[in-house]
Amino acid sequence: MFNIPHLLRTTLILTLTLLMPPLQAKTITSKGFSAYGKVKYPDDFTHFDYVNPQAPKGGRIIMGALGTFDSLNPFIVKGTPVAATQILTHARLMDENHDRAAESYPYLAESIEIDEDHKFVIFHLNPKAKFSDGHPITADDILWSFEILKTKGSPMYRTYYKNVAKAEKLSDHAVKFSLDDSQNAELPLILGQIPALPRHYYEMVSFDSTSLTPPPCSGPYQIETLDPGRSITFKRIPNWWGEDVPSQKGQYNFDQLRFDYYLDSNTMFEAFKAGKIDMRPEGSVKLWKTGYDFPAVKEGLVVREEIEHNHNAHTYGFFFNVRRPLFQDVRVREALTLAFDFDWANKHLFYGSYTRNNSYYPNSCFSVRGLPDAREKEVLDKHLDDLPASVFMSEFNLPEGKTPQEDYNILKRSMKLLEEAGWHVVNQKLIHQGTNIPFEFEMLIADKSFEKVCLLLAKNLKKLGIKMTIKTADTTTFTQRTEHQNYDMVMQIQGQSNSLGNEQRDFFGSSRADLPGSRNLAGVKNPVVDDLIEKLIQSKKYAELCSRGRALDRVLLWNYYMIPAWHRTAFYVAYWDKFGHPQVAPKFYPTVYFLAWWIDPVKEAELEKKLESSQAEGGVFSKLWQWIGRGGEKQA
Repeated sequence: MFNIPHLLRTTLILTLTLLMPPLQAKTITSKGFSAYGKVKYPDDFTHFDYVNPQAPKGGRIIMGALGTFDSLNPFIVKGTPVAATQILTHARLMDENHDRAAESYPYLAESIEIDEDHKFVIFHLNPKAKFSDGHPITADDILWSFEILKTKGSPMYRTYYKNVAKAEKLSDHAVKFSLDDSQNAELPLILGQIPALPRHYYEMVSFDSTSLTPPPCSGPYQIETLDPGRSITFKRIPNWWGEDVPSQKGQYNFDQLRFDYYLDSNTMFEAFKAGKIDMRPEGSVKLWKTGYDFPAVKEGLVVREEIEHNHNAHTYGFFFNVRRPLFQDVRVREALTLAFDFDWANKHLFYGSYTRNNSYYPNSCFSVRGLPDAREKEVLDKHLDDLPASVFMSEFNLPEGKTPQEDYNILKRSMKLLEEAGWHVVNQKLIHQGTNIPFEFEMLIADKSFEKVCLLLAKNLKKLGIKMTIKTADTTTFTQRTEHQNYDMVMQIQGQSNSLGNEQRDFFGSSRADLPGSRNLAGVKNPVVDDLIEKLIQSKKYAELCSRGRALDRVLLWNYYMIPAWHRTAFYVAYWDKFGHPQVAPKFYPTVYFLAWWIDPVKEAELEKKLESSQAEGGVFSKLWQWIGRGGEKQA
């Protein structure tokens, strides 16, 4: 017998359920965005903590750059682009907060709208934004920029944007990106980095061809003059539309920025000493310790600073090209890794100032520590049968050779690994037992200052019967060869952020290994690495991101795709004493944040006075006054 009241109640509930619209995920509109938690700044914030919002505008700074250039387009594979042009001349939807990982704030966009399930993100554009030729920046420009970067830009953009299902215009000042089901927590942050490129200009000019004709700019600077391959000057745009945007306050303070190019690092240093360069971030510890004893330093005209940072150190080292048969055996790669004597190099070449990288992500939460923890095992256990037992059972540490006996034992281990891989010494040469091919390869570098440390590696490899030659290439040749994977081993740096994510596909993903322009230097094709990168991208919380980053680090290390190099936790910078800069430096910016520096008029006048006095007296600075004075234009 039926229970009529119960049946009616059930029918009513089902009917109402069918008539009701589906529940929608909560949508949040805000000024700032964080991929892994609450943002640091409120919606009404006025500036970042690491800038001076009252910094004076004006003056000029001259920087040095190594190499040359033949293109003003930094977004394509072709050509060698100008230093800093991407950040100086192109505005982005959002700007990164360099005090927090994976956090950004409005730049071209006034606000960001996103649903809590990360199914879409909407950027509402600033109606005041315009290009340097007066053309307004609209949603059409953003959508065109997105599509042209995917189709004709550097291959990394296809990797970055692969999880965007749809891009559409909602209005002249609103653009929506619908996201797929990949749970890519970092994707709204990446989309916020889309630059505003001038569609109206590139409708008449090929986007994917190198050119030295300046396009209209959306950023704070436009190109004023250039001497092809040798020098370029950027001029701050008067009454720039973004001047009062909170994320831009206190930045871009110089009226002019000039980059002078030098083919040799020694020549560039001499130019700094002569006053032709105003500021020099110093990358050589040896030069920092021994080269700054020239008169301008002794007289206090040149200031030296060591600025501490918390930034994730770079992935830096000697990358094996595992596309080459010579390096496809992991035992060979491990043997050569053991043969690099970092302790000797640190003591005799680096003045004990560096720390060895036992990680692809040193100085960060992504760096391996001890054995895998529970969170790491959650993603590693799935690949138990595809990973060496050492990943789970052993702590990764590169050997230390403090004594001759320890050095001998390390090389003995290297020789044993090579023998296991089929290599044997015949007449002091390492020969493959099966092919009779000698073990010979070339190391490709782009800076002569690396030669000494490469010679150290070559010396130890010679003890094993291996012949390593060193090729120092000019910037253009080095870029062409690395972009087309034309090398045996290359010494290179890959800048890392404090929120690992989509860029790891480009650095280590199988789909990127053989594409021209790829940053997968080693040619990694490893399904386990691919899976760990995807798990990394899907992280919901920063603690989860860190643990998955360590799992990836662990697998990369035990595969020996690179001989890890070294890092330090302070930036070295020297400059002629006419600058002011904020007391607080951004924690996570990967170099000296000179965009927040400014010309101090009082210091500049004092510097000019000292140089003019020296010139009048025929002193050691008699030739410098013409280069350093406020507004001076003369060159030696």
